[in-house]
Amino acid sequence: MSEPDRGRPTPDTTTRPSPERLAESIDLLAGANAEATYRAMLSLVRTGHDEILQTLPFNPSLEFHDPRCVKVDPEPQGLDTIALYARAAFPHFDRVLLDPIDDSRYDHLLNHLQSLLFVENANVAVVTNHGQVIDIALVMAALYMSLCREDRTFSVLDRSVDLADLAPRSNVLVSRMVTTRQALGVPAMQVLQVATRTFLTIPQTASRRRARLDRELVRANNVVMRHELDQQLDQGGQILLMAASGSQDVTLAAGLIQRARESWLHRRGEEPPENGTLHLQPLYDGTMTLMESCDYVLPIAMSLDPGAPCCVLGQMTKITERDDCHRVMEWIAAAHEDETGIPTVYHWHEDDLLTQVRAIAESLRR
Repeated sequence: MSEPDRGRPTPDTTTRPSPERLAESIDLLAGANAEATYRAMLSLVRTGHDEILQTLPFNPSLEFHDPRCVKVDPEPQGLDTIALYARAAFPHFDRVLLDPIDDSRYDHLLNHLQSLLFVENANVAVVTNHGQVIDIALVMAALYMSLCREDRTFSVLDRSVDLADLAPRSNVLVSRMVTTRQALGVPAMQVLQVATRTFLTIPQTASRRRARLDRELVRANNVVMRHELDQQLDQGGQILLMAASGSQDVTLAAGLIQRARESWLHRRGEEPPENGTLHLQPLYDGTMTLMESCDYVLPIAMSLDPGAPCCVLGQMTKITERDDCHRVMEWIAAAHEDETGIPTVYHWHEDDLLTQVRAIAESLRR
């Protein structure tokens, strides 16, 4: 086996669409109404960070407003541009994300990551919880600024990583809803382009079902997107960043979890806390299949709340069975709780507690 292929698993063809299914999906996307698809995506947008993320009007000249577009390739522009966008989007970026990731306690992890990507040609999934729309982009910015800083070298051979070499290996999985957003007067997709290739997915969530988006169109988007992503991962040496839960984390303010007291008692075996709680929503099958398909998973627990910040990196983890994906999320929840002091629960499935938590949170947004 040649050196670049060392350690690469045999591609899993069992989850890949047949040529006929792929062709049907491509045809379905080609026949979709671009503006109607845009409006359906716009209806999925949740409030939060509104001062940064604003509505990007539909523009047929933008490639990512075409339903056929499921991938936007990177156009790296340097670390200074990444830093500019990240600090403008989140003023606490350095303190909450960059400084923790840049801490010397994680040097061994970054060294391992560099070796996996550039020497062993392995694929690594960077998995976080999903607190805000902008969270995975900010984690990526901090990770890349630390990996690629001028004075960082790897191994006794003093190797280094340049963004121009990392960006073509970088892939981020985001909701297609992001195509309706702009930040700092720039389409959000173009902001992501400065560091990564972006794949557009439509999560199979309750909010998607309420958006009047055709189920077959959703499936077609995800079939074509996954085909493109599989082709990229087959090359090896890829980093895949994703906020793993299909829906954003649900936060309940102090005292509100008391409304779900019985379910909390059943789940945790203790009285509900008086302070706020955080609930990480279940992984979907497609997300778990992606995690399983990568050689390693690097979990990161994060919180963008300046009053309860969190950025904790776990160890490189090999997924050997499907339940390991849930266990990774349980580690993220536990690390988040340890770091912030906020009781944090990862829900493996749609349980009674999560149903009540969603209902309470939804009632407050009305």
